Amino acid sequence: MDVFALIRKLIVCALMLGVCFFVFSTLVASYMVYTHTLKRRKGKNWGRQISENNPDLQIMWNVGLLWSKQNSEFKKDISIKSKDGLNLVAEYYDYGFDKTVIIMPGRRECLMYSYYYAIPYKDAKTNVLVIDQRAHGLSEGTYSTCGILEAEDVILWSEYLHKNFNQSSILLHGICVGTCCAVNVIRNIKCPSYIGGVILDSTPISYKEIFGNHMIELGHNLWPTFPVIWFWFKYYTKTDICDSYPLRFANKINIPTCFIHGTNDSYCFTNKSIEIFNKISSKKKEIHWIEEGTHSKLRYKNANEYDEIIKNFVNQL
Repeated sequence: MDVFALIRKLIVCALMLGVCFFVFSTLVASYMVYTHTLKRRKGKNWGRQISENNPDLQIMWNVGLLWSKQNSEFKKDISIKSKDGLNLVAEYYDYGFDKTVIIMPGRRECLMYSYYYAIPYKDAKTNVLVIDQRAHGLSEGTYSTCGILEAEDVILWSEYLHKNFNQSSILLHGICVGTCCAVNVIRNIKCPSYIGGVILDSTPISYKEIFGNHMIELGHNLWPTFPVIWFWFKYYTKTDICDSYPLRFANKINIPTCFIHGTNDSYCFTNKSIEIFNKISSKKKEIHWIEEGTHSKLRYKNANEYDEIIKNFVNQL
């Protein structure tokens, strides 16, 4: 065999092995990122405990626990079945009003996280439902779908409250990825007519973007792993991450909307938040900026201002 032909074959083989190694390593790395961040590992994550060791979050957690204890006489433990057969768990704080807010927290957070955001609603004459989203807390499930299937669950919760507790109006309050869920509820053709308002706190353009911003903050390169993460997402959840996209569906938001954002949000940038707000089609919409507010900690930065925003909005509905 000609020596040059042999060399060419060796080069081709080396290139092919390099490509195979690149593809294999990318698949493995993206799978590891996906399962670490968007899959529940029972007994290890997404349970009924604080999600991270953060002093600000610990203060929020403790304040929320105190609220729950002080309102324990109003609490009812309830559950429903999702359309795909998961047992979903919630706590209902029934003050005797005919209006309820459903609080949807961010990824990794159980219903105990939502206690902190429930505090202003009693004064606004609104009952509170805090929920363990699928795969979180005491609810069943393995995978987060970042507000896609969770939205269908919230519609079921709304129907449950309307039927079993005679609630004439349901409000939605989303934080971070919880806003993706809220938007997907509103745009769903099965969204009940009695969903009468929405509070959007720290709303991302899309969940995919905020996930990428987190990776960059942690010092990771997005290419080539990042695009492949969403292959695993679709493979396991049978949903498309592009459906967790508030900007894409903002024109479907035709109910009263309270949009709250922080001036120091390093994940959801100010100009893009304004873009979402401007696209909302509701004739009744308002935007509020919390000075020095950081992502998902707007109430923590100024609880009095935050609570007044909530109460004023709810009282006008």
